[in-house]
Amino acid sequence: MSLAPLQQPAADDSFCVHGFPFVLRTNFGEARDSFARLYRQFLNPSGAEIGAEAVVCNESDRFRWGLQEKTGASVDLGSALWSLESALCEAILRSQQTWIAIHAATVYSGNSAVMLIGPSGAGKSTLSVALSRRSFTLATDDVAFIDPETLEVHPIPRCVHLDRRSVELLDADGVRLPESWKRISFVAPVDLNSRPIPRCRAGLLIYIAAPRAERPYFKPVSQSEMAARLLSETGQGPLSDSEALQVLAKVSSSAACFSLIPGSLSETADAVSDLILRHRVAEFG
Repeated sequence: MSLAPLQQPAADDSFCVHGFPFVLRTNFGEARDSFARLYRQFLNPSGAEIGAEAVVCNESDRFRWGLQEKTGASVDLGSALWSLESALCEAILRSQQTWIAIHAATVYSGNSAVMLIGPSGAGKSTLSVALSRRSFTLATDDVAFIDPETLEVHPIPRCVHLDRRSVELLDADGVRLPESWKRISFVAPVDLNSRPIPRCRAGLLIYIAAPRAERPYFKPVSQSEMAARLLSETGQGPLSDSEALQVLAKVSSSAACFSLIPGSLSETADAVSDLILRHRVAEFG
């Protein structure tokens, strides 16, 4: 089911995100700008593969959005953008026939990827944004693909998922969210840092465990234990569990693996920052 034609002139932008092509059609400038920032490295100006049509439009007192059979409406732009972005992420995940998706935030230190793994509510988003203030490059706060052949990490950029408590913690840590958050609660990773995302493997894997402690602390974990934890945060994909586990064992064997018991946000972000920098020194001398 598709939306009715837009009642105002629309702008079209073509993207191809990890093999999923789509065209964004919108008659609202801030919607176009938000998705252009989110998917900036996946622009497909030639439009060789048209793919799906994603729509967000402003009609009098509401914003309509749609992607393939999914449609909805909201009284505010932010909710419409979040809904469309979520639908796009689901479509990207469903379309992938080769790579493994892992529920993890991904930040970069130079040309090395750091994956923060954990279930929903573990604090991946808040911690990854705090790390962006400490000069690390945030690529995604939610999900990334692993190529089974090369073991390279391919993050899916998402609007950063922050609730009111997260915003309060980040504000106390000195993070100043951009104006787009104040207007529409939509922040793309590029709004926090603008450095390019390198193609590389994960050099450091950190599993965020519960419960929180008074002070953060790390515990080295074996490669087999980390592979099992990665599998627990892997959705249904193109590989069987046994095949996926073999790939994840290779991912773990090529990285330093730790379990993190978090403390306060600032202390935890400082501790993770120190660990990343120590690992980088040890890796590159």
